[in-house]
Amino acid sequence: MEDKYAWMEDTDAPRVKRWSAAQDRAARRLVKGGSDVLYKRLVPYYRQPIMRSVQMTDSGVLMFYSDDRSYKVDLLTSDGTREGVADSAKLGKDVVIQGVQAHRGGRLVALHYSEGGSDEGTVALLDLDSKDVVDRLHGFIGSIFWLPDRSYYYVRNYRTEKAPDGVAPPASRVMRRGVKDEVVFGKGFPTNMFIGISSASDPSAVLVDTSLGWTKSRPYSGKAADPETWSPSYRQTESIVTSIDYVGGRHLLLSFERSHGEVVSVGRGAPRRLVREREWPLQEAVLLGDSLLCHYMVDACSELRFFGLDGRPGKVLRFPVSGSLVGSQDGGALSAAGDRAAMALTSFALPYIVYSVSAGSRKLEQLVSARLSGSYAVRNASAFSRDGTKVHYFLTHRKGVEPKKALLFGYGGFRISLTPTFNPAYIPLMDDGAAFAVANLRGGLEHGEEWHRAGMREQKHRVFEDYLAIMAALRRKRMDVVGFGRSNGGLLMGATMNARPELFAGVLIGYPVLDMMSFSRLLVGRAWVPEYGDPDDLKDRKFLLDYSPYHNLDEKKSYPPVFIYTGLKDDRVHPSHAFKFYARLKELGAEAYLRVEPLSGHIGTTPEARIREEADKLAFVYHALGMDPRRGSRKREG
Repeated sequence: MEDKYAWMEDTDAPRVKRWSAAQDRAARRLVKGGSDVLYKRLVPYYRQPIMRSVQMTDSGVLMFYSDDRSYKVDLLTSDGTREGVADSAKLGKDVVIQGVQAHRGGRLVALHYSEGGSDEGTVALLDLDSKDVVDRLHGFIGSIFWLPDRSYYYVRNYRTEKAPDGVAPPASRVMRRGVKDEVVFGKGFPTNMFIGISSASDPSAVLVDTSLGWTKSRPYSGKAADPETWSPSYRQTESIVTSIDYVGGRHLLLSFERSHGEVVSVGRGAPRRLVREREWPLQEAVLLGDSLLCHYMVDACSELRFFGLDGRPGKVLRFPVSGSLVGSQDGGALSAAGDRAAMALTSFALPYIVYSVSAGSRKLEQLVSARLSGSYAVRNASAFSRDGTKVHYFLTHRKGVEPKKALLFGYGGFRISLTPTFNPAYIPLMDDGAAFAVANLRGGLEHGEEWHRAGMREQKHRVFEDYLAIMAALRRKRMDVVGFGRSNGGLLMGATMNARPELFAGVLIGYPVLDMMSFSRLLVGRAWVPEYGDPDDLKDRKFLLDYSPYHNLDEKKSYPPVFIYTGLKDDRVHPSHAFKFYARLKELGAEAYLRVEPLSGHIGTTPEARIREEADKLAFVYHALGMDPRRGSRKREG
């Protein structure tokens, strides 16, 4: 099948650069008036720090956050002192800090950063006592594991070249840092096998998690000092099973062999189900003193429960607002060191509250917080999908307002749950009487592993049907709705606007996957084959082609206004997905716009560029909904 826009896949070609720059100028012209107003309204909200992760160490809580100027890392000590660790503004004009990992002692920190937010970047190892950078790594670098002498292992991801043992990318290997770095684990592991490495409560042990796609994983462990001893700590399954900890000769594992997740203990004798499956899905667990602190998702909101190491249930910790815990560099939201743990709570109208909890008190202790002025309501609602499945969604708006316009965000894939999270970009929209809605679609983990698998591969259509059911429910309330999705959520937007364009007042599509015949050969797209299917397999190709947004645009349909945005530094989802889809829309005569940020990767960009991007996106939403961004400004001035 000929692809007339395949030439757009070479984003380094002068022709593509000229073309994309011209489309970008046109998109920015459209939104400029509204964007300039909204930018001024957004900046004060972005001055409020946004917490991105917290990590408990023996020296205090390491906090990674951003504001309107830069990305920052601070160490909050037990006496309340805040010690500045890093600031992206001091690393370079366009530098984005992506994450941070600390040695348990807290005085040695690995800072992951890149120019413009690319996945490929630098890891700087900082000694907080000497203030020196003691080492640097470059490339696609994953997790770090420190040995007692401060030497370390790290995970190197091979995205563009073969692994040292000849395996085609994408692939991961654990390296030992030295005069000449060497592979110590992962030799022979196949393409699409990814690796994470972490420490255990037993300092002599190492925990290694391997995963193939988003449906199968296997934990390994062994003596930290001797990679030859690293071996599987659990049998091979067709499920996600990951490490929690190793203590007293027992491996504590999080297993999704049952959909909602359980804690399994493996030691001498047969594995034992320590914390059994409950009504709501288990997200993670940490060892805290002689107990387990478990993080559950209840209607997509976080709740904590203690369990003894004998499996006996203990105290439940509930938060003062419905919200969710912020993830960290390794994906977890709970971080424990000894008998203390740290976490950060966020919600749609709550920037953050950082808490600690001790094994002794088992009470939440508030350390620092940032709150939002104004009064907002967070409502829970649901709709019924095409097959009768009940699908939950959040609707957030100003109290005392019955909104008639909304922005509906969705994702639906890769075990990613959409939870209440603070994003300053949507506050002006809510201040001006509209609602921000978030859909909990199949494909995520909001209701356990079965919920995820129900939206994979040939069942992906269920994700689209879930979203359209919520969209239709809002329309029955006489609401005008703009659809919004990013990355895999961009795929959701493309597929649903093709299926039911009449439901949308507009469509906002960010850094999207849209060409399901080509995704697997572009950048790291091969890694998504377990989730989506393989376009090189004739059976998979059929169901992929049935919904591929790029291939299903229809000249007979009347499409709503579409605003697509991407970044030239996106080295995860190829910008050509956005380019080709937009070009085809224009060919059909649709009202479509393409914004291209020169210095933005898939995970984001600098705070200044991010606020500009958000203002442009929001200006399009106002345009599509027929709203005036100046009205809210005048209200505040009055």
